[in-house]
Amino acid sequence: MLWRIGLSRYSSTRIANKKLLISAIVLPATAFILTRKSFYMTLPTNNKLLVAPTGTAPTWKWSPESILAKTKEVIDNATNLYDSLAAIEEPSVESLVKPYMHYENDEGLIVNQLTFLQHVSADKLIRDASVEATELLQDFSIEASMRLDLFQQFDKIWNQVKDDDDLKSKDFETYKFIEKVHKDYVRNGLNLPEEKRNQVKDIKKKIASNSLNYSKNLGEQKEYVSFTKEQLKGVSESVMEQFEKFVDPKTNEEKYKVTFKYPDIFPVLKTAQVPKTRKLAYISDQNKVPQNEALFVETLKLRNQLAQLLGYSTYANYNLDIKMAKNQETVFDFVNNLKDKLKPLGQKEIETLKTLKKKDCEELGLAYDDHYYIWDHRYYDNKFLKDNYNVDLEQISEYYPLESTIKGMLGIYETLLKLKFVDETNPKIKDVWHEDVKQLAVWKMDDEKNPEFIGWIYFDLHPRDGKYSHAANFGISSSYITQDGDRSFPVTALVCNFSKSTDKKPSLLKHNEITTFFHELGHGIHDLVGKNKCARFNGPGATPWDFVEAPSQMLEFWTWNKNELLSLSGHYQTGEKISEDLLDSLIATKHVNGALFALRQLHFGLFDMTVHTTKNVEDLNLLKLWNELREKICLVENGNELTKGYDSFGHIMSDSYSAGYYGYMWAEVFAADMYYTKFASDPLNSQAGVQYRDIVLANGGLYEIADKLKEFLGREPTNDAFLKELGLHN
Repeated sequence: MLWRIGLSRYSSTRIANKKLLISAIVLPATAFILTRKSFYMTLPTNNKLLVAPTGTAPTWKWSPESILAKTKEVIDNATNLYDSLAAIEEPSVESLVKPYMHYENDEGLIVNQLTFLQHVSADKLIRDASVEATELLQDFSIEASMRLDLFQQFDKIWNQVKDDDDLKSKDFETYKFIEKVHKDYVRNGLNLPEEKRNQVKDIKKKIASNSLNYSKNLGEQKEYVSFTKEQLKGVSESVMEQFEKFVDPKTNEEKYKVTFKYPDIFPVLKTAQVPKTRKLAYISDQNKVPQNEALFVETLKLRNQLAQLLGYSTYANYNLDIKMAKNQETVFDFVNNLKDKLKPLGQKEIETLKTLKKKDCEELGLAYDDHYYIWDHRYYDNKFLKDNYNVDLEQISEYYPLESTIKGMLGIYETLLKLKFVDETNPKIKDVWHEDVKQLAVWKMDDEKNPEFIGWIYFDLHPRDGKYSHAANFGISSSYITQDGDRSFPVTALVCNFSKSTDKKPSLLKHNEITTFFHELGHGIHDLVGKNKCARFNGPGATPWDFVEAPSQMLEFWTWNKNELLSLSGHYQTGEKISEDLLDSLIATKHVNGALFALRQLHFGLFDMTVHTTKNVEDLNLLKLWNELREKICLVENGNELTKGYDSFGHIMSDSYSAGYYGYMWAEVFAADMYYTKFASDPLNSQAGVQYRDIVLANGGLYEIADKLKEFLGREPTNDAFLKELGLHN
C-alpha cells in the first residue's frame, strides 16, 4: 500500500554468541516530497575531495507545532491525490499507476522523520508530538488502504496486465508494483462485502493503536531496581560509576539505581555475586511495564478476528502467507525439529553450569540447592567463560574504545563492499537531532576516479531519557528514481545504547556490542545500496520478513574472525594491540553454551507461534504458557517465580515480527550458507563482497530472494553450514 506507516524494527540475535542483540530496522513509511538528485564527481584517487552534494540531507529542525502541521499537510496532499486517482474513468498504467508509484516513492522521508522522532528526541514534547503524528498517520494509512474506489481501479489494471508478457519483460518493476499493490488491497479485505470491510478497518486501527501504545510504554518507562554496594558485590567499579546514587529514605542507606536499560541491567545479571540481587534484578526487569499486558491480550483477540474475516484459519497463516515459510506447519516443523536436536546438547551444558554453580556457592559460602534458575544463567555463563577460557570481557573491552573501533569496522565495510564513509562536518549540510549524533556521507567506490554518492547514515549511539532503549537500524528513506529520472538518496540511522565516556575512561565496547554494531550497520548498508526505481523494493524491509536478518547475521561472522578483531583493537591507554592469546580465548567461546542460547530463541519463537495459532484466545493462560515453555525449552527453572516477559516482548506487537520471531533462526540458515560458501576462506574478498552487495542487497525485494541466493551461491541454499554452526549434523 502507498501508506506504510510505522518504522519497522529488525531485531537481531546471534546464536553462536549467546547474546540477545535486540535490534531493529525501520522501514520507510510515508512522506511529502523532498527531491535529492543523483550526483557524480570526478575525483583524484586519494579521494580528498569526497564532498557530499548539498540538498540531499534532511533537516531535523522540528518543533511540536511543525510536526503536527506537517502531518496535516501530508494527509491533505495524499487525500487529494487519492481522490483524483479514484476519479479516473479509464485507468491506465500511465494515468493511475505511475502517479501512485511516484507519490509512494516521494512520501517516505518526511513521514518517517515525523514518526522517528518519538524514538530519539531529547525533548518530551517533540516525542509526544511524534507519537500523536504517528497515531494520525496510522489512522489515515488504514483509511487509505481500505478505499474501495482505489482497489477497484487497481483491480481493473491488474486484470489488464497480469497476463501481459510484454510489460513483464520490458518493465518488470512496474508489473511487480501493480501485482504487489493489488495483493496488499486484497490482504486488507477489499474484495469482501462492505460490512466485513468495515470490521477489518476498525480492527486494524485498534491493533495499530495498541502497538503504538505498547511501544510508547516501553520507551517512556523509567523503572529501576535499587541495591546497596554490598548487594552489588562483583559488579565492576566502571559499571558502578554509571549508576545514579541516592539515600533510601526508609533505611537511610546509600543505594544505586539500576535501570532496565542494557548498560545497567546486563552487567548486574552477569557479574553480581549475590544470588538475591540477580533474582530481584531479573524478576523486576521481566515484570516491567505491566500496563502492556492488556494491550497484548486485546491485540491477540483482534488478530484472530482479522484472520477469520480475511479467510485464514489463524493469524499465523495470514502473516506467513507473504513470508518464505508460507504457513504455520512449516514453521512448527522447523522449530520443533531444531528444538529436539538441540535439547541433548542443552542438557549437557546445564549440567556443566550446575557443577560450576555448586563450586561457586562453596567458594562464596552460600548454600547450594541443586537448582539452576533463569536468573543464574547470565552470571554462570559469564563465569564459565572466565574460568575455563580465561576470558574477561571487561579486560577485552579495554582494547576496543568506541571511536577507534567503529572507525575500524567502517574500514572493513569499505574494503569488503567498496564503499567510503565520510564524517560530515560542513555546518551548511550537517543537521542532527541531538548533539551526540554523527552524520556520515556514504560513497560507492567501484571507480575510485568517479565515486558515486549513495546516501546518508546517522549514528546515535548512547542512552538518554526517552530514547529507544535497544539497538536498531531505522530506515528513514529508501532509494528511488524521481519523476525527473534522478536518483533520490536513502537516509538511514543506527540507534544503539553503548555506555558513554566518563572522566576516567572513554566508552569501551564489549565484544557483543561490536557484534551488535556490525550487525546494525549491515542493515544500514542494505538500505543504502538499493538501486531499484521504486522505494518499496529497496532495503531490508522489502525482503520477506523471515529473510530480513540474514544479511546482517552473515556479517556478524566477521566479529569472530581473529584478523579482523586484531585489526580493530587498540588499548584505550597505550594503543597496544590485543594479544593473540586473549583473542584465541575469546574466539574459542563462540559456541560455548550455544545450544542454550538457541533454545532461548526457540522459546520466544514457540510462544509467538502458539499465541498466534490459538483460535480461542480466552483459552490461553499467558503467564503459565510463557513460564512453562521457558522451563521446558530453555531447561532453566523459574523457582516458582512467574514472570511476564511478554509485557516487554516488543517484537510480538509488530505486524512484521508477530508469528515471525522464528525468522531469526530461519535466516541463520542463509547467513551461514552465504558466509561459508563465499567468505570463510577470504573474509575481505572484495570481489565476493561486491557480488553480495549487488546481487543480494541491491535487489531488495524486487526478485524472489530464493532466486537471488541461488545466483549468489551458484547453487540452491542448504542448511549444512547452519547445523555445523550449532554443533549438529544433518
